[in-house]
Formats: sequence, structure tokens, C-alpha cells
Amino acid sequence: AVAAHTSITTANLSDNDFQSISIETQLKLAGRMTTLDMDLSLNALSSPPLGRLADSTNLRNYLTLLASEKTAVTRIRLMVCGHGGVGKSTFARAITSENDPSGFQASLSPVVEWGTDRLMDWASRLGTLWAEDAARLIFDEGITGKDLTNYVDTDSGGNSSPSELLNSCSSTYQSIDTASFAKAISALCAKGYLSTVGVVKVQGQVPIGDNRTVSLVDFAGQSEFLVSHQLLLSSLHTLCLIIQPAPSFESRDHRHYGSWKYWRQFLSSLGDRRRGSLLLAVSQLDKVLAGEVNNCDCEDLISNEFKKIKERSSGAISCTEALRLDYRPGSIADTIYRAKQALSKSTNEVAHSWWVPNSYETLSKIAQNVAKTKSANHELPILTRDELVHEINNFCERVPQSSALLGKLTTDPRLLQKAIEYMEAVGDVMQAGDQLLIDPIGWFSTFLAHFVKDDLAVSTIQIDNSALKKQRGTIHLADVIEALEHEYVSPHEHIAQIMELLCGLELCVPLDETSFLFPCLLPHLSPCIELLDEGFLNISDVSAVRGHRFRESSGFIPPGLFLGLVARLFQRLAPGTMEPTRMWKDCAVLFLNNKSTRVLLRCDLDESIIDVVGMAPSSEQIFVGAAKGQASIVIWIVHLIKMFLRNYSQLKFDEAWLCTNPECHASRDGRYSYHGSEFPLLSRATSKKSKAHDCDAEGCQRFLGVGHSLDLMQLSCHEPCTTCGKSQVFRLRDVIDD
Repeated sequence: AVAAHTSITTANLSDNDFQSISIETQLKLAGRMTTLDMDLSLNALSSPPLGRLADSTNLRNYLTLLASEKTAVTRIRLMVCGHGGVGKSTFARAITSENDPSGFQASLSPVVEWGTDRLMDWASRLGTLWAEDAARLIFDEGITGKDLTNYVDTDSGGNSSPSELLNSCSSTYQSIDTASFAKAISALCAKGYLSTVGVVKVQGQVPIGDNRTVSLVDFAGQSEFLVSHQLLLSSLHTLCLIIQPAPSFESRDHRHYGSWKYWRQFLSSLGDRRRGSLLLAVSQLDKVLAGEVNNCDCEDLISNEFKKIKERSSGAISCTEALRLDYRPGSIADTIYRAKQALSKSTNEVAHSWWVPNSYETLSKIAQNVAKTKSANHELPILTRDELVHEINNFCERVPQSSALLGKLTTDPRLLQKAIEYMEAVGDVMQAGDQLLIDPIGWFSTFLAHFVKDDLAVSTIQIDNSALKKQRGTIHLADVIEALEHEYVSPHEHIAQIMELLCGLELCVPLDETSFLFPCLLPHLSPCIELLDEGFLNISDVSAVRGHRFRESSGFIPPGLFLGLVARLFQRLAPGTMEPTRMWKDCAVLFLNNKSTRVLLRCDLDESIIDVVGMAPSSEQIFVGAAKGQASIVIWIVHLIKMFLRNYSQLKFDEAWLCTNPECHASRDGRYSYHGSEFPLLSRATSKKSKAHDCDAEGCQRFLGVGHSLDLMQLSCHEPCTTCGKSQVFRLRDVIDD
């Protein structure tokens, strides 16, 4: 209607739950943008691909460019998701090896049956500078799977070292790190198959007709990598395939039980999913066919679970049934055919009315070519914006006839930013400040894999540092450089860029000039650790307690949310408020007011809750800030958490206050446990006022200003705590006045 009526000159359609606008309407709007002031910001727009940033200026720039050179999308990514061992890598190999079925069948065999070619392929993918030499050694010596144990010595403690045979064979190839190679061989033999570590961008593309192709990304299931997965899975216009093994549907004790549900919730929590963008699949059908699982019961359970997941997917699942992944020699051709048909249907739905300026696609190709060149030269895939502009200018000089509009990106910073945001949306780059990480798929998790202590990880070489757990997520700059030297030439020359990028994405925070904290590498709070005995929380010295609870209404909190929150608070609160020695993956203790005031942050993923509990010897000491900023430390931390949760707009949190009686916060089973009542809260302020609020500008991290007064809450009812029976007085000033 707005596009058709020329009398309309201003239209504010912000925050109206729009997700997509047809290409016809976009082009009509483009013709009116000289006289029409339209605001579509705060809508989760995937077409046009501006996300929530479609204000009048951004929208006008984009539509003007689109009208000049619209082109249909021809490429899309398929993210293959699931817990470890469900068959993600097997599916990726199957669908990309249609012309080599015998090679695929051979890949299903255990390591002891591997031939030389299979071992060479494994060695070449170790991700080190000497990987190709390792592959040549295997070829020259004719090594097969059954020979591997001859090349490794293992002591009684399970530690591996190169055998005399490996040392003698490796002497010809001086580049090979025999200690690391022996570790990789030992791990491969111990696990029995090649598992994925982090994220692997699968070689080859799958043609699905209509001049479209699908590229595959294989996501590992290890929990340490779920933080970097979030950065990649939230990109627009991707398909996601969730795989769950057939035997897991009938047993709650199976480690993969509920995989479909978990990953559907995970994906939904990261952003809006387009219609048709989610597919479900069943693996390990051979165990059903072999009689290990009752076939009839299993089929009923799979069908019922599929219906439940589809009903809750808000249209993201449009297929009528789950894909059956049957890889038997007589069935694999049909499996691949059905998978391609499903991918084609989903791609048509996801890419419907998705057109982009041709310059954006050209820029993506330029970035991809730069990434290939850097990879071939073992250089880090990082560019500055100035370097990107230089690459664009080089392209324009080579192909002047097709780059008239592309050249405008080099002279208009805002237009270039829109193009970069498009590449971010489709997963081609990630940006943090002036730094661009090209083709980020897999880079983060490969980087983290160097520091995740996993003795069975065999697709990358890690730093063998037994002190990693003692470091509590702290990584020294020298270790980062040593890790990167496995894959890149002279990483020390770009280490400042790398760390700036990682800090900008809040994957880590600087501790000092030579070390960084990676929250995802922190340990979990072990039941044997007694917070009270460690002196972090002394309930006996506490007379004032205030607590606030966030409970996610759907029952799911992404595993990376709390770690991102910890990184945000650590970086922005006053130095000394948080320390690595008082932090875990699921808990952190803050010290304030000369350590007399303590705040416990706690996340329970099973219960889908985040708790903020402030404790002090007196009510006065729970106060922080001055003048207009004076308020309970709990209120201030809650405000900072709410601002952070804006990044997770798909999640809905119910809020409650916790009992003010210290006895309801006492220790149980050797660790902190809250066992009082929850007092539900209702919002008493509109959210409009807080939309423009900027914590950095207002000084909220130093408890200044009036940020704490935004989104005020009030009790829905006044009742005593059902555990201790005490009536509650939540306002600290009321307690002090008494």
C-alpha cells in the first residue's frame, strides 16, 4: 500500500514483525525513495537483507543499488548439526561423493581396514604446515590402518610417543613434528574413526537445479565449540539439517535422546528462521534393520517426535517427514536423491524473493578469492577495510566493463558497510571494528581446538599443554602464536589484529598485554568445590541478601549466552570486580565495596535460569553508585544483563525476586543452592524509553546515571516465602529506615 500510494511521504513501520518483503514491492519502493521517508528498522528482515537495521537511510541506499543491478541468489549453505557421533560427517561425505560410491562405502570402514589412500587423506587434513609431508610419508612407506600401531609407543599411562620406526621414516621429511604426529596417530587408533573437531567446511558443492548449489558445513558436537557455532549458525539464508540416530528415539538413557528438540531450540534462540530452512534426518538405520531396535516402535516414535518438532518450529520445517539416511549399497542412491529433492525444495522456499545487488555478490567472490590465496600461502584470512577497498580497486581495473557500480563501494563508506553487513549475513565474513575475517566458517573452532584438552581429537594438532585446565581459561599470547604456527606463516606479524577481532566478538577479553581470558575454556563448577570454604560466599557473615532470577519461558538457554555475558561484564566492569579464579562456565563471583559486597552470577542450563544474588554484612553495603545512580548492586547487574539479552531477541525471560532470608541461600551438597520461593515480577515501565539507551555512554558499568531505573519491575503478589515463612521486604531503603 505504501509503495502504491504516491501521496504517502512518511511511513514508520519499525518494530512490526516484518520478516520479508517481496522483490516486486522492493523495486516499487526503490522508485519512490526520492520522495518517501520509510523506516523498517527493528524488523527481522531477511529480504532485503538488512536485518534489524533497515532505517530510512540504509533502506534508501540499499534499494537504490538493488534497482540498478538486481540478481537472484544462486548459492546457499547447509549447516549439518547434531551431537557428536550422530553421522554428520558421514552424511556430508555421502552427498558430495555421488560419483564415487565405492570410495564412500570404504570411508565407513574402521581405521584398521583403511588403505593407504584413506590414511593419506586423513594426514593431509591435519591442519599443519607439515601435513602434506606426513601424507607423502604414508604413501612412500605404504602404511595402512593395520600398520599404525607400529609407529607409536604408548606407556602404561596412555601417553604416546614416536616409535623408532616413525623416527627413522620421518628423517627424510624434516618438517614433520614426530611427537605431534604420534599423538594424532594414537588418538586415531583409540577412537577408531575420524571425528570432526570444531567446524569443517566440506569440500565440493551439491548442485540442486535451477543454477543453484549448496555448500555444506559440518558442525562438531563438542560443547566447547558451541560458542563459536552461535556466530555462524545465526547467519541469514542458510539451511540447517539436524541429525538424530534412530536407536535414540526409544531410550531416554541414550546419549542422543532429544537431539532434534535440543538443536531446534538452539537454532530458534539465535534468530528468526525462514520457512523451509530447517530439515530433520534420522541416521543409523542399519541398527534398526539389523533388529537391535524394534522397527515398528521406532518408526512410530520418530513420526511422533517429528510432528512435535514441526508444530513448534513456527514454519521453519515445511517438509512432511524426516529424511531417512540409509547408506547401504543398494539404498544410498535413493537416499542421496531424496536428500537433494528436500534441499531443492527448501532452497526454493528460503531464497524466494531474495534478490541482492550484483555488486554484493561480486564483492563476496572477491573476498573468497582473497581467502583462497591466503590459504594457499598459509596466511591468516584477515583483512582491514582499507585492504578490502584495495582489492576492489584491483578488480575494477581488471574488469572495468562490469564494475561501474562496484566502484561506488570504494568511495561511499556507508554503502561499503552495507555490503559488508550483507556478507556477514550470509556468512562470508565477520567484522569487528576495522578487522574482517574472511570465510570464517570453521576458523574460530579450529583456533579454539588448539586449547581444548581432548586426547581423542585427531583432525587438528593441539598444543599438548597439561596445564591448560589450571590456567582456568587464560591463554598466553605466546601460546596463541605457537598454536597458529601449526597452520600459518609468521602469525606474530598479525597477532594484534587477531586478538582485536576475537575481543571485538567477545570470544575473549584481555587480562594484560600478554594474556587473554577465553570464557568458553573455563571449567565447570565442580560439586567438590565449596564456594563457602573458598571464602567467596560467607553466608555466616551476611545479614543482607537480594536476588533476581531470569527464567527462559521456553525452557532453553543457548550454551554460549552466559559465557558471552561473563565476557561482557568482565571487560566493562571496574578492574578487580571479576577475576578468572572466581569464574567458571556456569558461575562467577563479583567483589565490590572493598570485597565486603559479593554478587553471585549463576546459570543453570537444565533449569533454564540465570540468578543474580547480592550479599553483604549490611543493607547499606549492597548499595553502589552515587546520586541518581545509587541503587542495589543487584538492580544494576540486572540492568546490564537485560541490555545484553537484547542480542537474543528470540528468547523470552520471566523474572522473579528471590527470598531475602540468608538461610534460603545456604549451601547444600557442598555447593551454593537456593531453596526459597520465587516471587514473580511484572514490568511497570514501557520498553520504548530504553531502546535508545546506551550503557557505555550513560556510564552504567560504573553505576552512574539512571540506567537502573529503566524497565522497572513490581511484584505480582505479596506472600511470605514458603520455605522459611518470612514476609519479604525487598526495598533496601525500607529496611534501612526501619
